[in-house]
Amino acid sequence: MTAVVTLTPAPVVDRTYSVTDLVLGKVNRAGAVYEFLSGKGLNVARTLHSAGRTVGAILPIGRDDEHVIRHNPQQQNLHVVPIAGRVRVNISIVEESGRTTNVNQHAVPITAADWDAVIAATLDEIDARQAEWLVVCGSFPVIAETGVGVDLTALLEGAHERGARVALDTSGSALQRWGRHPLVDVIKPNADELASLVERDLLTFGDVIDASRELIADGLEVVLASLGGDGALAITADSAALAAATAVQVVNTTGAGDAFLAGFLSAATPEHAPRDERGLAAIDLEAGLLQGASFGAHAVAMPTTVLERLDEAPKAQLLPIDPSRQLAEATRVS
Repeated sequence: MTAVVTLTPAPVVDRTYSVTDLVLGKVNRAGAVYEFLSGKGLNVARTLHSAGRTVGAILPIGRDDEHVIRHNPQQQNLHVVPIAGRVRVNISIVEESGRTTNVNQHAVPITAADWDAVIAATLDEIDARQAEWLVVCGSFPVIAETGVGVDLTALLEGAHERGARVALDTSGSALQRWGRHPLVDVIKPNADELASLVERDLLTFGDVIDASRELIADGLEVVLASLGGDGALAITADSAALAAATAVQVVNTTGAGDAFLAGFLSAATPEHAPRDERGLAAIDLEAGLLQGASFGAHAVAMPTTVLERLDEAPKAQLLPIDPSRQLAEATRVS
């Protein structure tokens, strides 16, 4: 099986409160409360493990909060790097209608020495697992001494020296800085994030494909564009595929993108795929996209980001692509 290592630069304790209806400015009573150690990379790792893939999750955890490790149901996959400080906390309030309100804490700054330790631990994990994928997900902290965002250069170079592809799923300034880096192979933006990278409006499916191929010309191999109700597009330099799946219900949208990425990774590079001159397995774009859309639809029907019973995930289907078709949620940067 293709092994995957995930790095969550800024892990989080996720607390999810279930309420009937959220009334702002009033006391709201929760019918249920769920709490898990989380973060996008960890969510991806847990779903990959449930899908039967070999995976290791790198987590820098503040020494003051190392007890939060007990909140993870798959401790055997964790590689914790102790660092200074505390773990941030994110709050999700989920209403019966499925509407979700999130209050997310900013990533906690990390010292330069601790970040160096995180990079070393991640590269060691790639070696130990003989991983073919490194997945870097979520918010990026700043370096405590400088206030500048963490530098991925040594990590990306080390991953490629070891023959691992790099998938990146982040947003904001981190995506702007690293989304077009030549050593990043796969990104998973939504329409707004993709528009910000190419600095123009995206109104049609053709616009999304053209924007993705502009980034691919800079060195990316695959762009996974999440388009909400329009489904998801997977684009390479010479092919594109569109897929969608219907969720049985919408309970909690938090973590759906992580499940989508995990599904793609679990199916896109099968064990016996042909390999190129670098030794990299050929990517099965359609298989990965179908699995990703299926897992993503399954995730929104779950109350937390911990997915089980993936065999119950709804089937996804490939759809024809009409480049002139308007996006249901067109995005504008102007």
